[in-house]
Amino acid sequence: MSLKKKLSFIFSMIVTVILILNNILFYYYTRDLLIKDQEKQMDLLGNEISMSIEHSQFMAKSLEQQIGNELRTAAIAAQNELNPDINKVKNEQLIELSEKLGVSHITLMVKEKDDIKGVKSSDPHERDLSTKEWGYWHTAFQQLFEHQNVTIPEGQKLLNYWSGPKNVSASNPNYVDKWGYYYDGTTNYIINPYIRDNQSVNVEKQIGPDAIVKKTLSNNDTLLNITGFNPNTFGSPPVYTEQNGENFIEIGNREIQFGTYKFKDKKADISAVRTAMKTGKLVSFQSTINNKKVFKSFIPISAENPYVIGILIDYKVIQDVLNKQLVNNLIISVIVLIFVVVISYFLAGYIVRPINRILEKVNQIAEGNFGAQVSINRRDELGLLSNQVNAMSLNLLNYTDELKKKNQEIQHYAYYDFLTGLPNLRLLNKTALELAGLPEKKPMAFLFLDLDRFKFINDLLGHSAGDYILRGVTDRVLSLLKEEETMARIGGDEFLLLLPNTNYEKANELAVTISKMLEKPFLYEGNELFITSSIGISIYPIDSNNIENAIKSADIAMYRAKEQGRNNHQFYTSDMNELLKRKVILENAMRHAIERNEFSLFYQPKVNTDTGAITGNEALIRWNHPSLGMISPAEFIPLAEETGLIVSIGEWVLRTACKQTREWQKAGFSEIGISVNLSPRQFQQANLIETVSEVLKETGLEPQYVELEITESIAMFNEEYVIAKLNEVKALGVKVAIDDFGTGYSSLSYLKNFPFNTLKIDKSFVQDIEVKSGDIKIINTIIAMAHNLKVNVIAEGVETEEQLQFLKRQKCNEIQGYLFSKPLSVEQFESDFQTIQKAAFLKVNKRM
Repeated sequence: MSLKKKLSFIFSMIVTVILILNNILFYYYTRDLLIKDQEKQMDLLGNEISMSIEHSQFMAKSLEQQIGNELRTAAIAAQNELNPDINKVKNEQLIELSEKLGVSHITLMVKEKDDIKGVKSSDPHERDLSTKEWGYWHTAFQQLFEHQNVTIPEGQKLLNYWSGPKNVSASNPNYVDKWGYYYDGTTNYIINPYIRDNQSVNVEKQIGPDAIVKKTLSNNDTLLNITGFNPNTFGSPPVYTEQNGENFIEIGNREIQFGTYKFKDKKADISAVRTAMKTGKLVSFQSTINNKKVFKSFIPISAENPYVIGILIDYKVIQDVLNKQLVNNLIISVIVLIFVVVISYFLAGYIVRPINRILEKVNQIAEGNFGAQVSINRRDELGLLSNQVNAMSLNLLNYTDELKKKNQEIQHYAYYDFLTGLPNLRLLNKTALELAGLPEKKPMAFLFLDLDRFKFINDLLGHSAGDYILRGVTDRVLSLLKEEETMARIGGDEFLLLLPNTNYEKANELAVTISKMLEKPFLYEGNELFITSSIGISIYPIDSNNIENAIKSADIAMYRAKEQGRNNHQFYTSDMNELLKRKVILENAMRHAIERNEFSLFYQPKVNTDTGAITGNEALIRWNHPSLGMISPAEFIPLAEETGLIVSIGEWVLRTACKQTREWQKAGFSEIGISVNLSPRQFQQANLIETVSEVLKETGLEPQYVELEITESIAMFNEEYVIAKLNEVKALGVKVAIDDFGTGYSSLSYLKNFPFNTLKIDKSFVQDIEVKSGDIKIINTIIAMAHNLKVNVIAEGVETEEQLQFLKRQKCNEIQGYLFSKPLSVEQFESDFQTIQKAAFLKVNKRM
């Protein structure tokens, strides 16, 4: 056999083997890709279904709350019709009243020993109905009887009213009921109107999960079945509830939440549901059920009540695509093989010369001549090789072009901020140096702008909210600048403005305008976010004839603005360098102050205006530095807030104050309590509740003797977050006070919604009540409002007997101030307690 034939045969055999292997590998590769693609589609479909279900559940919940409100109205109407003594109410009267009020039934419940029973009812099944085994429902009834309000997380809570979630009827499991429970203390029974919740059921039939599943199946012929599994009960023995001799499964305990369960492979399905729920990832597998090959996907859905969506498709969908692809590949392979056999015979004679030509071009490409092309017009491996070389050459050319573009991008972002599109510090420096190098030197102003409490927004609402604020600030400030003026972003929440040919007056005017512009709220996802700025200003070359130092001077001035309470601007002065050095010294010293026992607590008594008794103290921190002496809290507390050290300092204050108070109680001060200030940063800590609980357990102080004072600034946080956190604090038994009321974000909205026990009137209102009628009106309003809200009122900063008598007349509950005592050390408090108590009693009970 000639060499040409041998080469042709070898080439043909090699190509044949390669084509066979390629088709086999491609078949399995394609199958895996199709399965992965199918899993992605099922995951998307599952999440789409879950979002539709979530939307429908939201609508159903809104409707349920509306029904709850109607039930409360019915309960109040029933209360007006019924005798407050249950013994004087007849079942026939309740039947007539149910029809009149348009509810299904009305039941009256009373407390009997450790049980709460339905005694009188228009529904015979509800009479003598025990609720002792009803779990949180029974707890809610107890709270209504004891407090006229309910605090458990479940159900709808209104004044004197609680409405449980709709569920299978306790008296008739064939129905779904919605109940309401009203008790305001004027009757000796709870009024319980309820209705058959046909309206919610009808809505759920129209837009609920089963309707969504049905619509999804009708829109996609490849879907065989969609099922909503309850991971807590699927595969487990049924959980029956027994009431009134009837066994039934509650809605939340049903193993199939929605859809139908066909094509059952129970053992595999149970394993898949549990695995999906445990891992939080999609689980899928192939199965043959009733001689039909199917593909199942189980998608876990995170919700208030998590569930797993099972989606089943006919595996034939995947197999048909695979078969079609296999046939196409076989046809292509046969064509290629025939082509190879025909031309391979002619290949040997041309094999050397083309290779040399290819190598020549490869060498050119290796030398950097990207884009060089091999001119060989052949349809064999050498032709393919030449094409690949050409493609490689073009790819290298395109890659180098792309690298050039990337370099241009890098060059751009070397001078511009990615988020806001503003110049960065490098470009602003360059611009400033160019202006400084002009023959005619004119003054330039640098405005160093830092956003106040920006980190709170970032931590609380996430970086997307922070980015929104940064872009919003950029847009607002840019709208105030002239064409030749520059705004740069130089850090997380720091901006630098360059104003050419600007004097003090113009810089001051712009700083005021910027502050006013930023005071307007930013609307983010329905929330009003408030942000202010601290601005430092320096003038080149007056403050420094060096650009870098001028910027540094503006930075120093900005920190002075921070120290002055934020939301203001300051011009640089030479003495600020010394203040900055002191700030650095204080920050370093503060990091070791606790372990060196440099902090101490002073206690200022609070006095009851009715009895003159000392009811407790406010703990006030003091810092005695070994070399700098006593340092004012007004100086180191803001610094602690800024650096985050306030968290560890605040925990030390809480622990020390609680420990000392418990020691005083053991020594005979049995009813004395303690108030501790809580900073906004502490309030944001995720482990706040655990910390307070741990301190109470460690010190042995009962929670009712502890009051945490928070400032109105928390009103700028997310309302739901604040309410939830305050409820957690109160759940410990600890009281909550709003400190410095009237000086911050005073709002009737948060007063109505926030759960607190005490309002503290700021001393700025108290000090001038003898000369300013406006402050008198403010105090009168605050006290009246607090009494309407049924919360305690304490006035701080009371220094004169006239102030005391005025506050007594207005029925202010407690007083705190130098009229009774300055803040005292532990030793001073113990030695002077009797003297202070006696003087307080005489002053409070003095007749004017």
